[in-house]
Amino acid sequence: MEFIKQNLFTIVIFSLLVIYILYQRIPIYFANKKMQEKDIQNLTFKTLNDEMYTINDFKNKTILINFWATWCLPCKLEMPILESLHQEMKEDLEILGITNESKEVVYSYLKDKSINYKIVIDSEYQLANYFDIRGYPTIILIKNKKIKDVSTGFNPLLKWKIKWFIKGFIF
Repeated sequence: MEFIKQNLFTIVIFSLLVIYILYQRIPIYFANKKMQEKDIQNLTFKTLNDEMYTINDFKNKTILINFWATWCLPCKLEMPILESLHQEMKEDLEILGITNESKEVVYSYLKDKSINYKIVIDSEYQLANYFDIRGYPTIILIKNKKIKDVSTGFNPLLKWKIKWFIKGFIF
């Protein structure tokens, strides 16, 4: 009891912080779970180079959709990880980086970056609205034409999570 009296302020602040984090993350978690029920068969993706793709174009591959923005620091940290995955797993993984910024802004941002996976421009927010994106970065994993996993926010273990998801091991 004495411990609680001496540390009451710290306990209250810590409790409020935990409540705030849960208040922020729980709605995103439920939205992400609901997203797994969406039908993605007829979605089309138009890349920065004006190439058109559908989910069916990526036969026998796991598709990683990454919603990102040039102003998003966690997105900037995630892009080299995704590029590394793209280089290592080209045969098994297709990455689509989706942004709703203009082509000019994206070209300007990517000009000195070594990003070789497909960048999709969603200028009218059709894909972001369809997937009900609530934060950046958001990663959607699709396997066998079904959404299998959705996560929002930076994950420092992303590379190993994706490798585990695709191959069943992390090396």
